[in-house]
Amino acid sequence: MFRARRYRVLLIFAAVLVLTTLHFARSRDWSQTAVIETSSGDHSSQPAASNQNPPKQQAPAEDSSKSPPQYPPQNEFKSPVGPGSAKVDKNKDVGSTPGLASGSASGSTASKDAPLKSPGTGSSDGSSDEKPGSSSKLPPTIIGDSLDNLPEEIDHGGTGRLSVQEHPNGPAAHWVKTPERFPVAPSELITLPKEVSKAMPKLQAKPKDETSADKQERLQRLSTIRAEFKHAWAGYKQVAIGHDEIKPVTETFDDPFNGWGATLIDSLDTLWIMDLKDEFSEAVDAVKKIDFTTSPREDIPVFETVIRYLGGLLGAYDISGQKYEILLEKAEQLAEVLIGAFDTPNRMPVLYYRWTPAHTKRPHRASAKATLAEIGSLSLEFTRLAQLTKQDKYYDAIARITNRLEEFQDETNIPGLWPVRVNAQGCPRYRPSRDTAMPLEDDFEELVATNTSSSTVATHTPSSTRTRKPYAAPTDIESYTRLIERDTEIDLSEAELAPYNRDGKLGSSASSDSSSKPTTEGSTSVTEKCDGGLGLPLSLRDNKYGLGGLADSTYEYLPKEYLILGGANDQYKKMYKKAMDAARKTLLFRPMVKGQRNLRFMATTGSLDPAKLGVLGPSDLEYESTHLSCFLGGMVAMGAKAFSIESDMDLAAKLTDGCVWAYESTNTGIMPERFRLLPCSKDKSCDWDEKLYQADVKRYSHVIDSEAEARFRTGESTYGQRVKLNNDHKPQGAGEGGMAVPLPMPGSMNPHDNDPTYNKRDAVNAGRGAAAPASNGEAPRPAFVSQSEGNEINDRLPSGMTSISAPEYFLRPEAIESVFIMFRLTGDDAWRRKGWKMFEAIIKYTRTNLAHAGIKDVTASKPAQKDAMESFWTAETLKYFYLLFSDPSVVDLDKYVLNTEAHPFQRPVS
Repeated sequence: MFRARRYRVLLIFAAVLVLTTLHFARSRDWSQTAVIETSSGDHSSQPAASNQNPPKQQAPAEDSSKSPPQYPPQNEFKSPVGPGSAKVDKNKDVGSTPGLASGSASGSTASKDAPLKSPGTGSSDGSSDEKPGSSSKLPPTIIGDSLDNLPEEIDHGGTGRLSVQEHPNGPAAHWVKTPERFPVAPSELITLPKEVSKAMPKLQAKPKDETSADKQERLQRLSTIRAEFKHAWAGYKQVAIGHDEIKPVTETFDDPFNGWGATLIDSLDTLWIMDLKDEFSEAVDAVKKIDFTTSPREDIPVFETVIRYLGGLLGAYDISGQKYEILLEKAEQLAEVLIGAFDTPNRMPVLYYRWTPAHTKRPHRASAKATLAEIGSLSLEFTRLAQLTKQDKYYDAIARITNRLEEFQDETNIPGLWPVRVNAQGCPRYRPSRDTAMPLEDDFEELVATNTSSSTVATHTPSSTRTRKPYAAPTDIESYTRLIERDTEIDLSEAELAPYNRDGKLGSSASSDSSSKPTTEGSTSVTEKCDGGLGLPLSLRDNKYGLGGLADSTYEYLPKEYLILGGANDQYKKMYKKAMDAARKTLLFRPMVKGQRNLRFMATTGSLDPAKLGVLGPSDLEYESTHLSCFLGGMVAMGAKAFSIESDMDLAAKLTDGCVWAYESTNTGIMPERFRLLPCSKDKSCDWDEKLYQADVKRYSHVIDSEAEARFRTGESTYGQRVKLNNDHKPQGAGEGGMAVPLPMPGSMNPHDNDPTYNKRDAVNAGRGAAAPASNGEAPRPAFVSQSEGNEINDRLPSGMTSISAPEYFLRPEAIESVFIMFRLTGDDAWRRKGWKMFEAIIKYTRTNLAHAGIKDVTASKPAQKDAMESFWTAETLKYFYLLFSDPSVVDLDKYVLNTEAHPFQRPVS
């Protein structure tokens, strides 16, 4: 009895305790609770949003970064394929980033970088960051007392295309706004030019009168192109709506670009241009459901996201008469996520941005091997967004990149051109940046210059075991060719590295200079010192030059940015002219082809010695061309018109006709992805020489290991190698500038290392062609074709091409892009005739029951299809074909600028 009473008292006490706990838990104000994350960081569960609205977010005061109010995440936009589950709130918007409000800066052009504020501070005057036209609502902000103690993250690269079906460790987190570590003071913001737009030269030629028969034929072809687009769009809607891409052979879908619906957004303005207004309205409704704050993928490829998603939203907004406000709202939401990538000591962006709260709270540093096309091709989209939203922070972000490119333009091996990879970290020295209490997750090796001569090389010492980001590896050849490998760490494994001085530039380094000594613990962090500009890549193998893949759209955007700014900033004009002068002098060449066709192509260089600035040796040029480089004809034509370079119109025609010839030369009538040519000497005849041609074909023949595919499947890393041929035969070659250049001998290095297949869309990839052995712990690269396939390709080699290292066609738009621009700028109907032949050939071999697919070998009589339809097929390729046969008033190039994904941005009215 006594024992029963004792237990009864204990039970009553326990019940009272539980009820009291529940009472206080329910009455707590959760709006003041910080976000709680698990140790895994990326995949933490988030507290439920309160039914009460949180207090309106204010810009932090000077000393408020230590303990401001904290809010839970409130994500109300659900992706059709993402893990989000909240309802759509059409009124929700995003505001300005603290510390990045526009001020009254006097500089209206990107002529001078403004100083950055110290880490951890907000707006110096504590004033609101809001601008006219921006929303008054801000996304929730994560701020904590331990913010300053978080370890630094360094951008070691990533993969442009990365298919992740679901988050590897459960539901994905949601992005939330985080105070910037390195904000720009409002008064130091680089603002949009305030000058009235200049009277710009007319680009488009005056339309010619057409006969009724010609018009009927044109309209019939226009209808045929439109029908092919509808076929592709219907297949996408049926199988993959809301997903990034359709796989047209297996009739499934793929999500390589964060699963936000790349084809959906990429196709918006095409739907409008082709007068498919009902389909456009349906697509806009689908766009409303996209949640850009979450993704099954752990990082965001900034370049791909900007040109496809941000560009697609802005282009659709402009071309539809700016009537669909949701498109601009969505663009702002996405831009608020992306702008965090610029929060680095030197404001150079992290190109593979880890967007989850666990990572955005940390200080970041840009990549030491940033791809030029990725870092230099963000200007059009952010400039147009700044114009539409009146928020200068977007223009400031890209203006600082432009300034760095301009500073660096004359300091390269080919002054005027930039290497295909640049060091964007801005550090005076490359040392480990570690906290003894919280070591870096992505540590990198220490590089210390030890010699005083600029001709000597630096040595490096491993500081720790490096780690790699855990990307899932594909398991079959087809997947591997779709997945573009990226170096995910800084490569300091090569023996030859260039010495850098204390300013981060190539040159001597005095041994007595204190900056040559490693930073000691307790001193100022390396992060705070890394506020310099761009520099040459650390690795010799990355010091290559060309205007094609890995670099292309950086050059393309120079004249286009000038146009979208209404000529108010001559910076882009000067940079373009300087780049073209260098390219004409060093890279331009005429190939030897049958029929005396006067064609031009741009060569590339191999790896150049950084110590030999301005010196180009006789064996440095590689006479290869790619489909990606076919944009050059259109770019040169636009530059000729915009900057009154009259002689360049003839060059543009020859460059464009070179790609047309490449289409006409194959069995399918489609240009291969990558091939080699035999250059003519400037001082000698360019008549066809069969013996010389056959000798060069033999010189660059490949021996493909027939067992490579089997070894790749089993994970072995020994692959077929290129044959080293003797040096007796030296075919003639020449740069257009007059220097006779013998063709380079094949070396032991894989000639397709860092091959820019997929670039401008995927920016970097592994080698193709003959397979290369694995290096630096990377996954082995697959052989491109088997031995029998390689022999068959050589047997089908078109006259004029001495080898084809990549015979695929990926539904690319670059060739028809230049044909379209040449027609619009000249009015010559010959370009329409050439374009129609290209269209017929492409449709014949790429059409599937559901949509369209790339093909594996353009030299085959019956080529196999690839199970992929990239979003640029509907965004660019079919759009350019359609515009070629449209009335020139449709997307008038004197009223619009097309970004590198063919999205039309409205130009200012002069």
